[in-house]
Amino acid sequence: MDKILFGTDGIRGIYGENLTEDVAFRLGAALAEEGSILIGRDNRPSSPALARALACGVLSRGGEISAVGVTTTPALFYLLSLSPCECAVMVTASHNPPEHNGLKVFTKHGKPNEEERRKMEEKMVCAEAIPASPYRYTETKDLTPYKRYLKERIGSLHGIRVVLDCAGGAASAFKGLYREMGADEITINAREDGRYINVNCGALHPEACAREVAKKRADLGISVDGDGDRIYIVTRSGRILDGDYITYLLACRMKEKGALHKDAVAMTVMTNGGILRSLSQRGINVISTAVGDSALAETMQAEGLNLGGEQSGHVILGDHLKTGDGLLVGAAVMKSALEEGDIDSFPAPLVYPQILLNLPVKDKAVACDPALRLLATRIKEELREGRVLLRASGTENVVRVMVEHPDEKVAKEAAERLKEAVLSRT
Repeated sequence: MDKILFGTDGIRGIYGENLTEDVAFRLGAALAEEGSILIGRDNRPSSPALARALACGVLSRGGEISAVGVTTTPALFYLLSLSPCECAVMVTASHNPPEHNGLKVFTKHGKPNEEERRKMEEKMVCAEAIPASPYRYTETKDLTPYKRYLKERIGSLHGIRVVLDCAGGAASAFKGLYREMGADEITINAREDGRYINVNCGALHPEACAREVAKKRADLGISVDGDGDRIYIVTRSGRILDGDYITYLLACRMKEKGALHKDAVAMTVMTNGGILRSLSQRGINVISTAVGDSALAETMQAEGLNLGGEQSGHVILGDHLKTGDGLLVGAAVMKSALEEGDIDSFPAPLVYPQILLNLPVKDKAVACDPALRLLATRIKEELREGRVLLRASGTENVVRVMVEHPDEKVAKEAAERLKEAVLSRT
């Protein structure tokens, strides 16, 4: 093996092509020196084989493993905090399609930094190829500690009717959790096989949840993604709230109760400018970060904050867990609705028109092309009031374009100019 590349959120790829059992075995071998590794997975058809190969790699180098089976990424993070293990690996491709998979590595302190990722890459390249394995692999499937933690932290949800969209993924393992907490839970897309994970459902397609909320006359809808670390919310009236809006709502209500540390929140460069303005008008300062829940978590720790969020649905409630958790945030929003009033009744923030484009490319390094960067800068100067963002995806060969402006027509025209420029270079 010549090269393995970690993105900001681990190793990602299409199963059987650039992500195989050999890659998983090599990662396990590279991590074995950590001693004992905690393993979790989503329910994609390829996840059991990758989890077994990962475990075999650890065991082949004298390490130990503890496997919990199907769980969400944030639940695994919490279980790691209780475990003697120093490191965990989640087998998941998160919000990506079913044919994709991935390997997320994290410690009790969070995800590895760039230097740690490079060292893992080097060790994986040097590891021997996967042998015929003599090792046994079993999964405990004990998720009780995480469920108990949510119940203790949030309390009763009696009196609210909620639709939970599990995205056909890992959150399916927690079907009925909100019911155990007292809510009238209606669960959709809770599937065991994972063949349709993220397909027309979950946080990537919250309209599915919105239809069910209307049909069942629910008070709220919770849509998570395939590994449960993202969330979108649907209100009783059918409004769909992204991670920016959810963070705004929680920040305002936490500030009202004196629970928002430093009256500040961490949000990314993708955050809608209208929401930034609305938070400022309410006396809430925003600390800007790079995109991704890792950047949010690092900034929150450095600045002593207890709330952070990004548009894609990662929302971190730092008083409860140091990573994004869709089920936890959903429960917290339900609790807020019960105690402080219906979400629809809360004053909405400004939201500027924002055009988001995900452009498939042969090499995402094109996002660093000097001519493209210059064009983006010129467009930003022309917009005056607006914002322009051009960046490479951390996990895919995709260039992401964001253009924001009070006039949607102006934003669309500017985004098209950037799109044409990007695609002309691929």
